[in-house]
Amino acid sequence: MLLQIRHMVNSSIKSPPSSEYGAFLTVSDMAELLKVSRFVIDRMLKTGRLPAAKLGGQYRVRTEDFFKWWENEVKQEQKNILRDCLR
Repeated sequence: MLLQIRHMVNSSIKSPPSSEYGAFLTVSDMAELLKVSRFVIDRMLKTGRLPAAKLGGQYRVRTEDFFKWWENEVKQEQKNILRDCLR
């Protein structure tokens, strides 16, 4: 079961080619990658859940930082699933 979960999570989001997104991601880019609305991303940015900087009144996230954050989120979710399965 764990292998199925790991495959499902790993195949859900992949690192995009750097030429597609460049060095920084916009709110729209992150919403597209995570398949959520811009509102969800805005809320995550405002609460500090995503690593970001505000440039010219708009949030930007380094592409590298975003994917490191995503890996940590996936690892934490996998731990939570395992913990729940072992209860």
